[in-house]
Amino acid sequence: MTESVRAVRTSVQIGSLTVDGFMLPDGSYRMSQTQAAECVGKPARSTFDFLRSKALKRLLSEAGGTFDF
Repeated sequence: MTESVRAVRTSVQIGSLTVDGFMLPDGSYRMSQTQAAECVGKPARSTFDFLRSKALKRLLSEAGGTFDF
């Protein structure tokens, strides 16, 4: 059986702001959609709605990218 490697909960300083997130085994950092929304003072529901919106798809297509969410 393979051993699973987990992310570690951590706080990261970004300028004068401290945000909670996760450090992955490769040293990169991630945060949840809810955490990102809280950092900019928006309800988490707004984040989910935006990610499903036509506005986001239009922005991504204008940028030349194709992304799956």
